[in-house]
Amino acid sequence: MSVKYAVLGLLVQRRGYGYDLVQRFEEQIGPGWQLNAGAIYVALDKLEQDGLVRPIATEDAIAPTRRRTVRGAPRVVYEPTERGMERFDEWMKEPSALAPLREELHLKLALSRKNDLPRLLELVAEQEQICRRRLEEHADATPLEQLAERNAAWPALAAAMVRDAESEHLRATVAWLGRVGAAMRTQLGAAAPA
Repeated sequence: MSVKYAVLGLLVQRRGYGYDLVQRFEEQIGPGWQLNAGAIYVALDKLEQDGLVRPIATEDAIAPTRRRTVRGAPRVVYEPTERGMERFDEWMKEPSALAPLREELHLKLALSRKNDLPRLLELVAEQEQICRRRLEEHADATPLEQLAERNAAWPALAAAMVRDAESEHLRATVAWLGRVGAAMRTQLGAAAPA
């Protein structure tokens, strides 16, 4: 789950600068990743330190060595080095690890006490609403299967695959939240005085 290699991959596709890379990341990966834009700049710094990307000359033929933060200052455009292209190819061939499941709600459930159940039920309902709203964001998108049948261009198909993964995860989360809520309501009912 390396933002560093995602940024390198965006630069392999075409040159770019910080804000451009943030926008392209969001377009290609979608809202599910919830990337902090600052992570792009951190990744660019690390990639440059590792010799995998370099700033390129702008129209004034000056190749900046540091990113300028003053509003209105020239953008620093980056491109991958030959070593960066090779490293990206290596990364694409490496196995992808299954990310650990780290949700704050899971911690709260695991560490809760019975008197926490009313608030946990509220949290479960809030999470379910968030998931449903995010699913609605994908409702108008062309389904992956239709794009595949139409032999859509690879970038559109790849973006649909990522969107489809998020949608499946959100649907599974909604179902899980329903089961969790039901189990908590049963516990609250069992705890009620007769």
